Amino acid sequence: MDGSGSIGASVFEDLADEELLALSARRAEAFGAFYERHAEPLLRFFARRTVDPEVAAELTAETFAEAFVSRGRFRPQGLGGAGWLYGIARHQLSRFYRRGEVAARARRRLGMPDRSVSEEDYERIEELMDLQGIRKAIAHAYRALSPEQRDAVTLRVVEGRPYPEVASALSCTEQAARARVSRALRRLGSLLDLDPAQVVGEEIT
Repeated sequence: MDGSGSIGASVFEDLADEELLALSARRAEAFGAFYERHAEPLLRFFARRTVDPEVAAELTAETFAEAFVSRGRFRPQGLGGAGWLYGIARHQLSRFYRRGEVAARARRRLGMPDRSVSEEDYERIEELMDLQGIRKAIAHAYRALSPEQRDAVTLRVVEGRPYPEVASALSCTEQAARARVSRALRRLGSLLDLDPAQVVGEEIT
């Protein structure tokens, strides 16, 4: 601790997740250390389950915003700080799968501005997804989707079209297009968690 009474970054590094979260109720900078520790692994978690860099980035931002807003209510309960964070993450992912869009309630509450994903961000997220390493698994999983799901994933993820264009191509409303894409991504994510042999067994002919 320096003369001003602040805690140095090196001290934060030595603290456990639970200590950082408890301290962040009084010192917001402690949450910054918690963020730095878990941001990249969480981004990878979302990227590999959505196969969509933009959605992964949004989900990561909303998860940390929600964690920051609710940090005062954190209780370990045997999960630890990381387990608590990923509990929030899974809830956000489930909401995305149901609604077809990422919630922004916590970010709005904190006054966080909308942030677009730059080309550099896309490239970095694709690296975290390890596309080379999971390319074969993605190919198998993609073939196991229904034709409707494949169309939705192709338009949104492969071609990177915005949702209004996806809706136009699918001849449906934008809300319906979001729902269709999210259902397809949920199915794709579940298939990627399977052994490749199981995925082949589920392929639709």
